[in-house]
Formats: sequence, C-alpha cells, structure tokens
Amino acid sequence: MSTFTPITPAANGPDTLLDAPIPAVLRRTPKELCGSAAGPIQIGSRQFPANQNERTAESLLFDQLPEVIREAVDEWAIFLRAKPWRMRRDLMTNFARVFAEQFREHAPAMSDEEFEGMKEIGYTCLLERLDDGGCIENIHQARLFMDSVHDRHRVQAQLFLRIYRPREIDGPTETDSPATVRLN
Repeated sequence: MSTFTPITPAANGPDTLLDAPIPAVLRRTPKELCGSAAGPIQIGSRQFPANQNERTAESLLFDQLPEVIREAVDEWAIFLRAKPWRMRRDLMTNFARVFAEQFREHAPAMSDEEFEGMKEIGYTCLLERLDDGGCIENIHQARLFMDSVHDRHRVQAQLFLRIYRPREIDGPTETDSPATVRLN
C-alpha cells in the first residue's frame, strides 16, 4: 500500500494548490548545499578554482603531511627550483629515500612495500611543489612527471613523450647505392 494521497483541485473555485501560500523554505549557502566553498579557495599558498573545491586524493598528499614535513618539502622545492630539470631527478630520488627513511624510524615495522610507497609519496609531494601547472617543457621534466603517483602528471608526461619522442633517422642501407637514397 502506498502512503501517497493525491490532491485534487476543488470543483467550484480556484485551484487550492496554486493559491496556497508558499511554505517556508530553508535557505542554504552554496557550501551547505553542495559541500564545497563558493568561489576560489586557497590551500596553503596555492589557489584552486571553484570546480576543484572537492579535494581529491591527488590534492591531499602535501596537505596531509605534518607542518614540519611540509616546511622541509618546501625548502627542498625552493632549492630545486634553481636547478634545471635534468639535474632534479637524482636529487628528488635522494629526497624521496630520506623522506621514507624518516617515516621508517617512527614505524620500524614498515614493510619494504610500504617503504617504497612512502618514497613515491615523498617524491610526488616534492613534485607537487615544483609543478607550476604549466605545460611540460622538456624530456627531463616529462621523465620526472612519469614517476609521480598522480594520474594527471603521468598523462601529461605521456602526451609530451608521444608528441616529442625521439624518432629514428632513416639512413642509407647497405644495399642502397648513393644514387638511390631518397630524402624523406
């Protein structure tokens, strides 16, 4: 059985549904309505557009770190910004190893798999601070982005590498004489 009772208009008179006063409607702010702030929000020193207010796992890595560790990551990022992308890879790998070792000191029961995961997180947190949101500029930067845990970094790097991948140069073969070599 249904608890729904249909309302029918009165036979002689105005429609009671249309003439009835509008019931009080609770007013809710955009944040209450959809769970996110209206307009751009600022997290730390970065500002995000309104359509990115719902924080995803990708935006949480750096923000989930304790303040002391965030300061260390920022110091490394400032240091690395002065270096070209081709020199950053080894330095970032060393930082990631130290990052994971620091966590291992506080959790000695950490498995090797968890240790590798912490290295990836440390690497990606540092890369987040170095990422200016622009396009990838060279192959060295693309290789760094390929090692990120973020899908958007990897996709961006894959697109760059697909477009700018080194191509084999067609040279003359042993059977071709110099007169038959065609330039492509």
